[in-house]
Amino acid sequence: MKTVASLSIFLLLGIAAASAQSTGTLKIFSEEPVVVYVDEVQYPDYQAITLAAGTHYVKALNRDGAKVYSNIVTVTSGEVTSVLVDASAQGARPVAATANQPAAVTTNQPAAQGIPSSMTGTGTLNIFSEFTGTSLYLDENKQGDDVKVVNSIPAGNHYLKVMKDGVSIFGELITINPGQTTTVLVKNDGQVAEKIMESKSKEREAYQAQKIDVIFSTNSVSTTQGASTLFPGYYGYYGYSSSVTNTSQVSDFKIIQGGVREIGDLGLANLAENQNVINKYAAINKSVTRQMNVGLGMFLGALLIGGPVLVDMLVEKPFLHPDGTTPPGWEIGVATAGIVSGVFGYAFVMSADKKYPHHYYSVDEAAKDAQKHNRKLKENLGLPESYDVK
Repeated sequence: MKTVASLSIFLLLGIAAASAQSTGTLKIFSEEPVVVYVDEVQYPDYQAITLAAGTHYVKALNRDGAKVYSNIVTVTSGEVTSVLVDASAQGARPVAATANQPAAVTTNQPAAQGIPSSMTGTGTLNIFSEFTGTSLYLDENKQGDDVKVVNSIPAGNHYLKVMKDGVSIFGELITINPGQTTTVLVKNDGQVAEKIMESKSKEREAYQAQKIDVIFSTNSVSTTQGASTLFPGYYGYYGYSSSVTNTSQVSDFKIIQGGVREIGDLGLANLAENQNVINKYAAINKSVTRQMNVGLGMFLGALLIGGPVLVDMLVEKPFLHPDGTTPPGWEIGVATAGIVSGVFGYAFVMSADKKYPHHYYSVDEAAKDAQKHNRKLKENLGLPESYDVK
């Protein structure tokens, strides 16, 4: 019995020792407080983080929430890996850990690892991507969209490719070790953004043809008023003059689509779906239409009724009263009423359009709706929100 108990204790100690040897320690050093994530898990206490041996994705944010560090770090079994984070700058540098080895090593290495592709066993691949909307391929076989973990990958060398919007943004040989996890980081840098934008020439052309610009202008207008008095003299004229000049600033704006076509306030309101402006225009248009109908009715009524009477009064041979007699009072009254009604009707029609305001927007409101339209346009065309932002 003692032998069995001793053997059990020995096995437990052996398992504990093996477990201890399969983990390492990660230490984060920073002169300013940072928020540390390892494999997207937050660690409030980052002075000594115990992790499984292998590669891990380490990210640090400063107090403003800005990313100051983002990299793959290799944690060695039974050793301490240290990372120095500069929270005041966009970056960090790994420092030497044990055995004078670099503390942060990416796993995006070429195949020259001495591991044959026929090695038995499987491993796991973790993908941390700073992009969304990506498709992942392993040995040209699609694994899915926005994939983060691929399990049961045969040990050996494999070609990993990440596509976004039909463009390859990542492509390297990776090594999968049996029973271990390999971590890959797909970073969002300027080169990738430029590569994606180069492939979107049609989308960029469509955006330039449909985007909205609000062009603000201001001009100085001067008016001069004055008077002068001149008196003739023996050698010329003498006298005095006075004038006053007033200068004012006149501001206006135009709403332009595609850089060439002015679409006006209502055109922008329809594109931006600004119902408030659309309703305001509809109410004014209804009032203008009603006024024009009233004025047109008055003018046509005067023309149809007062016109024949007025003609009868002016022609040599009248047809509404005996020839050679003075037009009766009713003809004079009808003609007068027709003239007055026609004048008022014409004035109603001509003044109706003046109800339309020069603008339904203020320049700030127009600029906001233009930005809203442009953001939606970029989203529909698959362009990044930062495109065309000056």
